[in-house]
Amino acid sequence: LTLSEAPQPLTAEALGLALQQLDLAAPATLQAPSTSPAELKPPTFCQEQAGKQQWQDANGYLERDSSRDICAFCHKALGPREPAVEAMRKQYHPDCFTCRTCHRLLAGQRYFQRDGCPMCDTCFQATLEKCAKCQGLITEHIIRALGKGYHPSCFSCTACGRAIGTESFAVDEQGDVYCVPDFYRKYAAVCGACQRPIVPHEDEDTYKIECLGRSFHESCYRCESCRMPLSPELTENGCYPLDDHLLCKSCHVRWRNESSC
Repeated sequence: LTLSEAPQPLTAEALGLALQQLDLAAPATLQAPSTSPAELKPPTFCQEQAGKQQWQDANGYLERDSSRDICAFCHKALGPREPAVEAMRKQYHPDCFTCRTCHRLLAGQRYFQRDGCPMCDTCFQATLEKCAKCQGLITEHIIRALGKGYHPSCFSCTACGRAIGTESFAVDEQGDVYCVPDFYRKYAAVCGACQRPIVPHEDEDTYKIECLGRSFHESCYRCESCRMPLSPELTENGCYPLDDHLLCKSCHVRWRNESSC
């Protein structure tokens, strides 16, 4: 048999010419995947909008970070091109992101977050407490007083209408709420000596002394003759009234002797 000659290696120039004749296209430039999550609508009273994540590869298919590919509800893997819902800074299968009360699908719907769980609008509204004054639903801050819940603006003074908030308050026999100054203006006893209301002062105890059917400040409970302070106790320094007058023992004896002369 006649053997053919072994092929000779191509020179660099010949190899370059052969490659040009193949007319190979330059490889396409791949676009890096976007890592920006979908923009969520701002919440209203803790409302949010559940939106699909928007990570995409160069071909337009959904792609996600491998560190966040577990469903927050069922804890099963989310496929790299499987639709997913991103809400509450977590990811879910569309069938897993449901109202925890009625199990309604919430993907793309308005929802509320309560104790870390999503709820539909209807179920969330059913959990809200009604204001004891206006009977409206309390969706934001709540004031608890007298065993009930109130809107901050509804828990107000009956007299002046000012919101009481966290201040001290008083309640009358009819259950009406008053700020402390208005309550004393309306219900405080009037001193029989100075004719001013007997109200407590800040960081100071106030006593009301009753005598002869009248009320007195502790400082106003004095002998009407010598102005000596009288003791509320039945002692030598106590009150010895005479003809509806507050008198000490000495002045009582003196007034009685003078009237008998």
